[in-house]
Amino acid sequence: MSEFERKKIISNKSRSYNRDVSGGRTYSSSRTGPILTKEKEVVSELKQPTILLKSREPNPEDGTATAKKKPVKEPESVTNVSKDHEGTPTLKFMKKSLKFIEDGVTNTEHLQEYLQENTDFKVVGIVGTQGVGKSTILNMLTEREITDKVKNSLFKCHSEPLENGVTILTQKLEDTHLNDPNIFPIQTEENIENCSNTTQGIDIYVSPHRIIFLDCQPFLSVSILDELIESENKRTNLVSEFTPLENSGEIQGLQYTAFLMSVCHILFVVQDWFFDSNVVRFIQTAEMLKPTISNPEDEYCEHYPHLIMVHNKAQMSDFTPMQFRIMSKVYDNLFQKTKLQFHSKLGLATGSVMPTLNPENCENQVNLFLVPEYLSEEESPIYRGHPPLEDLIKKLRANVFGATKNPLTHIQLTEKTWLVYCNKVWETVKKSPFFVEYTKLMP
Repeated sequence: MSEFERKKIISNKSRSYNRDVSGGRTYSSSRTGPILTKEKEVVSELKQPTILLKSREPNPEDGTATAKKKPVKEPESVTNVSKDHEGTPTLKFMKKSLKFIEDGVTNTEHLQEYLQENTDFKVVGIVGTQGVGKSTILNMLTEREITDKVKNSLFKCHSEPLENGVTILTQKLEDTHLNDPNIFPIQTEENIENCSNTTQGIDIYVSPHRIIFLDCQPFLSVSILDELIESENKRTNLVSEFTPLENSGEIQGLQYTAFLMSVCHILFVVQDWFFDSNVVRFIQTAEMLKPTISNPEDEYCEHYPHLIMVHNKAQMSDFTPMQFRIMSKVYDNLFQKTKLQFHSKLGLATGSVMPTLNPENCENQVNLFLVPEYLSEEESPIYRGHPPLEDLIKKLRANVFGATKNPLTHIQLTEKTWLVYCNKVWETVKKSPFFVEYTKLMP
């Protein structure tokens, strides 16, 4: 047999070999050893990359797998940090009033988060005797609209006639301290029975409209004097140790009123009848004893706020032009020499609310405002003689928001710097020798 025929037979046999595939393994004839081994190497070289990619899975314990996961998490944390730094800080809004001055000490640390670097703000303070409705008026001013829900929460007391014709005040049997929707706490049944006051010191509330309301405890109050007598430490913190015990209550009220005259743009003086001569004397005395605040440059700045006399629980006859003209004339004569802004046309005699109360009928344009006594729909007569309570409070709120803002100091203050200024003013008032000298002239 020639060499050519032998190679041809071997090639034919190599092409006709049988393959038996079982369990992923390939079996071939042993006669084609060198050629099949070469084919297996070629097949293995082609299939090996695909087998490695399919069979290999990410192992959590493997260092390469964790290295791939970390870059995915790190950008998320970075973006969150960048958003916090780039975004403006969120401003918190008050839901309830907070303590500003308590036991003669100013609490300002918890107020920093509610104030901002804003120069367009106003400060409104309120003073008056006990039970005249100071907190009630501030609660109505803080509300955008006087709804029935607001009325029910503010005026919980209603009158019930007895058989002998005498009327008494009763209150719903519910705890006002629990779930109280009012911003400033109002009198409860317990306060009325014990003849005690609700507000202690000065409370503060910052509205979303950037109006700062200050609610002060009553002056000329017997309950305040009783607390000062019982607590000697409280009396030493508030008033000087040289002040006689029987005069400490009035001196404390003069200090609070003088403080509000120095830090407020608008000051309300609330009465529930016309008129109390002791209240007028008290306001004039506080204006006289108000210390002058100086700055490091030894420049003195005299500031006097807008003074608005508010008569709460006014009757129908008080809204007549004759009676209103008499009240305006009396207040005009009493505050004739005052430096307080009492003729800034923030009263009711502008003609915009009631056509009968206009400058022609009332003559004197003093800051006198009347708030009628609240009567339910069943108790109110057909003709009330004045606009509804909602319209009058809306007008009073408009006067507050639209009043001319006079600077407190020679420097333009922001909300946060105003808080620092209040601390300085209160320390000046407490250390002022005017109040100690005034006690020597008191009976």
